[in-house]
Amino acid sequence: MLSLVLSVLMMVDRAALPAAYPVRSDFDQPLQQPPVEVELISPPSGQMYLEDLWRVRLHNNSSEVYSVYLFVTIELVGAGLLMDATTAVFLLPPGVMILSSAELSPISTEFYDSNFQSSVSMMGQFPDGTYIITIYVYEDGGGLIGEGSFIQDAKNHSSPGLQYPSDNSEITEPLPIFTWFPSYPPGTADYTIRIVEIMDGQSPQSAISANPAWFLAEDILFEEIIYPVYAESFESDNIYAWQVEGFYEGNSIGKSEVWTFSCVNTSSSFEEGSEIWSFETGNRVRCSPAISLDGSIICGSTDGFIYSLDPCGSELWRYSVGGAVYSAAIGPDGRIFSTGDFGICCLDPSGFLLWHNGMAGSVEACPLILPSGRVYAGSKDGMFYSIDGVYGDILDTLRAGDHMYLPASSDAAGRIYYVCDDKCFSVQDSEDGLLELWSYRADESFSGGPVIVGEHIYAAAGTEVFCFSSDGVVLWSAALPSQVYVGPVVSSEGTVHAGTGSGNIYALEGETGRRAGVIPAGTVITSTPAMNVTGSLFFGCDDFCLYCFSPSGFSLWDFATEGSVRSSPVIGIDGTVYFGSDDHRIYAVTGSGAGPMIDGWPQFCRNSFNNGFIPDEEEEQ
Repeated sequence: MLSLVLSVLMMVDRAALPAAYPVRSDFDQPLQQPPVEVELISPPSGQMYLEDLWRVRLHNNSSEVYSVYLFVTIELVGAGLLMDATTAVFLLPPGVMILSSAELSPISTEFYDSNFQSSVSMMGQFPDGTYIITIYVYEDGGGLIGEGSFIQDAKNHSSPGLQYPSDNSEITEPLPIFTWFPSYPPGTADYTIRIVEIMDGQSPQSAISANPAWFLAEDILFEEIIYPVYAESFESDNIYAWQVEGFYEGNSIGKSEVWTFSCVNTSSSFEEGSEIWSFETGNRVRCSPAISLDGSIICGSTDGFIYSLDPCGSELWRYSVGGAVYSAAIGPDGRIFSTGDFGICCLDPSGFLLWHNGMAGSVEACPLILPSGRVYAGSKDGMFYSIDGVYGDILDTLRAGDHMYLPASSDAAGRIYYVCDDKCFSVQDSEDGLLELWSYRADESFSGGPVIVGEHIYAAAGTEVFCFSSDGVVLWSAALPSQVYVGPVVSSEGTVHAGTGSGNIYALEGETGRRAGVIPAGTVITSTPAMNVTGSLFFGCDDFCLYCFSPSGFSLWDFATEGSVRSSPVIGIDGTVYFGSDDHRIYAVTGSGAGPMIDGWPQFCRNSFNNGFIPDEEEEQ
C-alpha cells in the first residue's frame, strides 16, 4: 500500500486540480464553531510514515452531507514548512468517518525541502524530529469547516543485529554470552531474545516461529545476556536457532536475522586457564590487545609490526610501522590507531595506512579516541596533543612535563584527564584549542590512571591512590604499603583496585578510600587488571605468569609464559583472555566463560576497544 501511495503522490499533476482548492492565505481565516472535528489516528510512538497522514477520523456534528477535501501541512519544529498535500473530493455524511489513503486518492503533494522529500520518497519514513501536522477540511467550492493540529515525534529505529555466537558456530561454554548490535538510536530500546531447538527438516526461520522456546527472556535493557544457570542446559550436538526483537515503548521496532549454533560436549573443551592458541611475533609484546568490531584481535610488538589475528589465532594481516608498537585502540568506526616509537598512525580495518604523524617524540600512551573524531595522546617529549583523527594533523598542544606514558581519558561531558610526571590535568578542547581546567601536583610521579566513574576521577602516584571530583577537588587519598605499579581499575560496584610492587592488589571503597580487601599475588604486578562480569581479576606479573583471582582474593588459576607479562589483558565476549608477553607471543587463554564487566572502569582504557571514552548514560544503556 505504501508504494502505491508514494506512486500516486509523485505522479498526480497539481495543475489539474480544481481552482477552488485553497491557497496558503486561506488558512488565516477565522473559523467559528466548525461543524467538523478532526483527529489524526496516532501512529506508533516514535514513528511516522507517509501513510500515517491519511489515517484520519472526521466527526461531522451537523445533519448535512458535505462534499469535502483535506488540505494537510507538515512543519518541522525549528525549520518551518516541509510539504503540503491536497486530497481528492469525497462525501462526508453526518457522524464519524474513518479515512485512509484509499478513500482520499488521488493525492497531490508539494515539497519545500529536498532532504525531507528524498527521505520520504525512498523510505516512506519521516526523518528524526518533532513535526506539527495540521489537517484542514474544506467544503468543495466553499470554505473551511474543520481543522486540527497534531504534534508527532519521529525517532526512527533500526532492527537489532546479532553478534555472538556467530551464525553456524559451535559453542563450548555452558553459559555463553549472547550479544547483539543495538537498535538505532542506541539506548532507547529494550529487547527480547528467543532460542529454540531446530527439529529435523526445519529451516531456522520456521523453527523460530513455530517451535516452543527453549529459552525466552524479555525486557532486556542492554545488548547482551549471559545464559542463566537456572535455564535448561544446551544439549550436545543439537542445533539451536536464536533471534532478538527490539521494542520501543512497548511497540516492536523489528527483529534481527535468525542465526544458528550448536553445543559441543563441554568435556572436550578447554579447561579454565589453558592455552587456546598463541601467536609468535618478532620481539616483546607489551601492547594491550584490542578487539575490533569484527572480532579480530589487534596487537603490536616491539618488532615494529601491528598484527591482526582472527579469533582462532590465524594472522589476517600485519603492517610495519618502522618502530616499536606500544598501544593499539579501535575507533567507533572500526579504524585502528596505534602509537609507539614511530609516533601515531591510523589504519583502516584491512590494515591499509590512512595517515601517520611522526610527532616530536615517542608516544607510549594509548590514544584517547572521541566520537567527535578527535584523537588525544601524550608523548615522551612531555607534550599533550590534540589530533585530527581523519587526516592526522596536529590541531593543538599543551606542555605537560617531561614524559607522558599513561593514557588519557574523557568523561561524557567532554572533559579530558591525563597525568604527566607528578601532575594530574583536566582540559577542555574548544574552538580556541586546548584549555586547562585544573591541575594537581602530587608528591611523587603518577603511575596509574586517570580513570573515571561517575563524577569521580581516580589516579595513583607513589604509594597513594587519589580520588578527585570532576572540578579537581581531592575527595580522598589512600596510602598503600608499597608503590602502586598499575591501575587503578574500578568494578561495577565501585570498588577501586590498584596493584603494587609488593605483589598485592588492594581493594578500596570508591566513596571513602577505606581498604576493603587484598588480593595476594605474591609477585610484582606488571599489567593493569581486567575484570569479567563475575568480578574475577586477570593480571600479569614479572614472574612470567598471568593470574586469575576471585574478587574475594582466592587464586583460581595461573598461566605461565616464558617472559614477563607487561601487556594488560583484554576479555572477549566469550570470556577468552587475550594478552602479550615478553616471550614475543600473543596469547589467547580460556577464561571462566564470562565476558568483560561492562560498568565501572574494569580494564585498561576501560573497554576492549582501548578507547578510554565514557559515553553518556543514554548511549550506554
